[in-house]
Amino acid sequence: MPLDLTALHEAELLRGALRGPWPPAVLRACRRALPRLLALPGPERLEFLRATAAAEEPEALAALAEAGPGTWALAWETGERPTAFHVCPARHDGPVRAVAVGEFGGRTFVASGGDDHVVRLRDAFDQSGPDLEGLTASVRALAFGVVDGRPLLAGGDHDGTIRTWDPLTGARGFARETVAGHPSALAFVAAEGGRVLLAVAIGYDDHEIPTADGRVELLDPVTGELVRELRAEWDETVLDLAVATLGERTVLAALSYDTLYVWDPATGERFGTAELSDVWPDMENEGFAPPLLVGVRNEIGVVVRIEHPPDYTVQSREAVYLNLDNLGDRARGRGFDRDQGPVAMTTHAGQNVMLVANHTDTGRAWERPAQAVITYMGGRTDVHLDADTRLITSAAFGSLEGSLCLATAGLDGTVQLWDARTPHEHRRIGYGGSGLALFTTAQGAPALAVGTHSDTVLIVDAASGEKIGSVGCRQSGRGHDCDLSPYDHCCRGLAAGNVAGRPYLASSGCAAYGTMLWQPLSKIRGIARKDDATGGRVTFGTLDHSSPTALAFGEAAGRVLLAAGAEVWDPVTQERVARLPRWGFALSESAFGRAGDRPVLATRRDNEVDLWHPLTGRHLQVLDVDDTGEGLAMGRIADRDVLAVGSGRYVHLWDTAAWERREWIPHTSTVTCLTLAEHGDRALLVTGTEDGTVTLWDPASRRRLAVLGAFARPVRSVAATTVRGSLHVYGQSHYGRVLAWRVDAP
Repeated sequence: MPLDLTALHEAELLRGALRGPWPPAVLRACRRALPRLLALPGPERLEFLRATAAAEEPEALAALAEAGPGTWALAWETGERPTAFHVCPARHDGPVRAVAVGEFGGRTFVASGGDDHVVRLRDAFDQSGPDLEGLTASVRALAFGVVDGRPLLAGGDHDGTIRTWDPLTGARGFARETVAGHPSALAFVAAEGGRVLLAVAIGYDDHEIPTADGRVELLDPVTGELVRELRAEWDETVLDLAVATLGERTVLAALSYDTLYVWDPATGERFGTAELSDVWPDMENEGFAPPLLVGVRNEIGVVVRIEHPPDYTVQSREAVYLNLDNLGDRARGRGFDRDQGPVAMTTHAGQNVMLVANHTDTGRAWERPAQAVITYMGGRTDVHLDADTRLITSAAFGSLEGSLCLATAGLDGTVQLWDARTPHEHRRIGYGGSGLALFTTAQGAPALAVGTHSDTVLIVDAASGEKIGSVGCRQSGRGHDCDLSPYDHCCRGLAAGNVAGRPYLASSGCAAYGTMLWQPLSKIRGIARKDDATGGRVTFGTLDHSSPTALAFGEAAGRVLLAAGAEVWDPVTQERVARLPRWGFALSESAFGRAGDRPVLATRRDNEVDLWHPLTGRHLQVLDVDDTGEGLAMGRIADRDVLAVGSGRYVHLWDTAAWERREWIPHTSTVTCLTLAEHGDRALLVTGTEDGTVTLWDPASRRRLAVLGAFARPVRSVAATTVRGSLHVYGQSHYGRVLAWRVDAP
């Protein structure tokens, strides 16, 4: 009997179906795509659900095929396994600084807040919920609690405002202003007679001079009245709080830059202090304060800084555990490298569970995503997460339907909820994909180059996906040894073309070697001198000593050219033809095309696209675009020479002969890549977006023809060509997974 998917057509029925009898793989696909499904008209949801299954839940494809035929079939797939299961219940307009998870009445809630001053409260299961207002500055702390049998959410902002809400109704509770400083951490703690108090750690920015002693305020969670102050020493800021047990008593621990304090919240009595003098605070690096780690044993952990002799210039982190009965009794725990440390910790099924992630943001875009590992201190397999953000700023463990879950918040405004128990034993080299490029073999067959963001570019048969070759730094045997980190790889840029009947492949990434030109299926390996065209690879140096991302093959005046950053080369003679008055490393994309009777080269830099004469380097025109989008291609649409540009959530189509913007195609998310292709006598546009969607368009009518893929990660690259009379479209996610679709374009 075919699967009944009628619930897809109505939002409330769809949310209810997430707890229904659908096969588990279909339910997972639905949960992954829920916000995007709800944003579509009902009749289009089945196609999008199939696209999500193709990219992330292939076990669901068979069941969905019973619901009716689609316009495409999955031709092949390669690369890593589907992405670790997670959903994105909320996005913020700016960095997220705090996240919390709470469970009440069988429902799990995720609260998040950041620089947009809004607290987004979401049901973790169906991802619905309100945006809570009332804070006027960056949200720095959030905590769930239960007071008199009712759930409560507390939040604090950088201006010193503390506010509470009822998470079931969204109703506001009290509001209170701190005298000095701002809340850096919140915790609900049991005091005398079972009374619950709200503990507020008071923090200060580095440039501020505290006007009062460092302190923790204990507030009545209903009225906001101050019940008690727990005083630290003078001129101290409190970074973090943790609630622990000492015998039959509940204790509150607080961490400053160099001291650990432990108090009895019922009486205000200080049980003791531990001088640390080497705590590693990361607040100035856009990260999080080092957490207090509370485990199953009667101890508490702190992250400290370790300096390595003899020069003390190399620093790392280490967890130090202190016995709550005797704070002078210390035990060394796990060590971390200089860029990583624990973010959150909980206990589950009698085991300590810790999230370890990076603390610092290097600002290098190709170092996405943040490296995060859920570690079970008890022998269980670690769970590796690829959080799609440059930096995890906050995290919290919780429970979802009896299973351990994890919420992470990022510098890019995303909040993600993860399955924290299931091991994902994928193997990554570097991070994800670095592009796709199509070319034709010497035998006339279409082939696809797949960048892997490591030291290898794979060559696969475009029809079957079968590997037919590769190129890379270490592969040659007599070339240079790529001694860079996994992110400074030999495939930062990628382009392919055919020169004098032979396929050529250009790649870049190693700064010392600039742009490398390969004959990808040649039997001869190694680095070739510029006067040795038989060596398999030639290497171009650049005047600005850059390793350009923007690479493109094209043709002008009967010559095949290679644009590498701000330079244009003849790949046959290996001579530089022209140099653009730009820094090559600042250019992100290039494309060749025509403007009427003239050849042109388009380059992209931030929020502008420049057009050049490729043989002379003369500047012809500049076009303004949105710098949040990506994607650049040139071709012909409806007998016009056109430049297609990803600009924010739009694709702009420019008539290059008239220098006019003709059309724009709206998308539901930021455009990250695009390509123009011809199939028969028809021009087609393929786009990829930040929310992971690969879409096929008729650019002349701006009509969406098909949604082909819905990755859990942003789309890195797309390509399209005709294979044996059929249209094949290829998409690669930032995670590195590549899918090929055989399309019956309507």
